[in-house]
Amino acid sequence: MDTANNTVQMRKKKFQLHEHPWLSLLIYTATGLFSIGFTGSVIFSWIGLSGNSLTGSLAHECSFKILSSFILAPLVLRLPKGKRTYRQFLDDIGFTRVKPFFRLVLLALSCYLILALLQIATSLAYRLSEGQPVTWNFIRQVLDLSGDLPPSPSLLFSIAGALEEVGSRGIVLTVFLNKYSERKSIFISSLVFGLMQLLNLTNGANVVWVMGQVTWAFIIGLFYGYVFVRTRSLLPSMIVHYLGNVFIGSLTGYMQSRAAIGIQVLYGVTLSMGVIPVILMILWTKFFTSRWLTDHATQASRQSIKQVGIQ
Repeated sequence: MDTANNTVQMRKKKFQLHEHPWLSLLIYTATGLFSIGFTGSVIFSWIGLSGNSLTGSLAHECSFKILSSFILAPLVLRLPKGKRTYRQFLDDIGFTRVKPFFRLVLLALSCYLILALLQIATSLAYRLSEGQPVTWNFIRQVLDLSGDLPPSPSLLFSIAGALEEVGSRGIVLTVFLNKYSERKSIFISSLVFGLMQLLNLTNGANVVWVMGQVTWAFIIGLFYGYVFVRTRSLLPSMIVHYLGNVFIGSLTGYMQSRAAIGIQVLYGVTLSMGVIPVILMILWTKFFTSRWLTDHATQASRQSIKQVGIQ
């Protein structure tokens, strides 16, 4: 009798999208594409901004990510953890988990320092590969970040890049963590993050360059996913993502201005954004969190599980 009642209850159980991560990914991706088209129509057609202008491009980049991740995902799709209050949603995706703030910021800045040093090394290595001497004047040129400081547009454009962490880690990764192991979930979310770069082909970008973007986005996505899982906060990955986008133009500008696309891709996948910096950042994150963030991450995970159980 009890078995029959349990069967009836299971049949009556309401469908929950977040319990089906692959379907969630498909629908969330479709939602993102819809958001791109809708916000583009509003900004470029209704408001009349130009897609070639800084204001128009930035408005479009930020608005479609805000629409898909902060509005449609929690209020329509009920992702990543089902029907929740908006405050709980922000906590679920790690957006409001900013304690201990100083330690999280310190982790982010130290990880970015590793990334920046490897990007500096990229310029030096390419200079040496040309048979040119690495002089102090050349090093000063590489370290000159004035081109990325105010009023540089990269400071604003990089905000849109940081918002990618909300969708890729906060929502997609969290959805897969509902069902799969941390390693598998990080791998899947990173793969999705990489494949999304294929959209750049629609803008007429070079195929070799886009394939490079797909590869290094997947690789660095492994770090973003790892630091999110270790801290249960979006703050570190958003900071590293933002700073990485802001200053990469200066730190690797020498190579970008002189090397063929294939060479740039090779350096990007291995040295400036790929394998070597990601390995070092993951190892540092593991050490840092095990020493100074263990209690906070564990408490955040338990609180998240407790909140889900209440629903």
